[in-house]
Amino acid sequence: MMLKTDSTRRSFSRRSRVAGFAAALLLAVAAFPAAQLLPAQEPPGRLLGRVLDHSNGKPLAGARVSVKDTELNAISDNAGAFVLENVPAGLQSVEVELIGYGTRTVPVRVLSRETMEAELRLSTKPIALPPIEVTVRSGRLESIGFYSRRDEFGRQGRFMDRSYIESRNPQLLTDLLYNQPGIKVDYGGAGVRRVFVTRNQGCTPMFYIDGISGDNTNFDVIRPETMEGMEIYIGGMIPIQYKSRTDCGVILVWTRRGSRR
Repeated sequence: MMLKTDSTRRSFSRRSRVAGFAAALLLAVAAFPAAQLLPAQEPPGRLLGRVLDHSNGKPLAGARVSVKDTELNAISDNAGAFVLENVPAGLQSVEVELIGYGTRTVPVRVLSRETMEAELRLSTKPIALPPIEVTVRSGRLESIGFYSRRDEFGRQGRFMDRSYIESRNPQLLTDLLYNQPGIKVDYGGAGVRRVFVTRNQGCTPMFYIDGISGDNTNFDVIRPETMEGMEIYIGGMIPIQYKSRTDCGVILVWTRRGSRR
């Protein structure tokens, strides 16, 4: 007969406890079917926009913008602007309320890791308002300051993002410059279109591609399908980093990949 020593008994006892814990764990897992396991949540998105008066388009300050079934809310500033961070991805109900105006609730589909833009209009009368349009901000344009310059210069500059450019379906970059106030597009030699600013005795604006000075005698060197955005400044209202070169005007083109291809 083999006698069990104290160390043998302790080892057997530890093995028994481990085996018992493993069996209990298996039973606990079996009690929760796979269908009941919660799916991983997508990272949130970001919603920003402006609250405007429906009748005259004026910005409305002090409006409360909130996401239903969450604690997310923001108050619009003097420009009607608001920002909601960490909005859960998916279809959300956004509510806008302001004293003197009817409360409005609109559906907004928030994309994970994306910044969404929207204009929310309120009316003092109980009328049917058109659905809002939500656009996705370009990460590329956001990183180079396109949107912050748009907010700063407003109507003193003109800003075209990719969705606008695609809606125009241009064959050449200069197709986007036709009918732009203060700009004239004319034909030069060898079929090249020349761009002039009508004030300042018909001077030629500077041309920048991804922040690098380009050839302002041939704007059509850039194909429209490669463009992520374009900024146009005429006269003295020019961003400080480009103003030292000219007072005529500046046209900034941003490509999709940050290259001149």
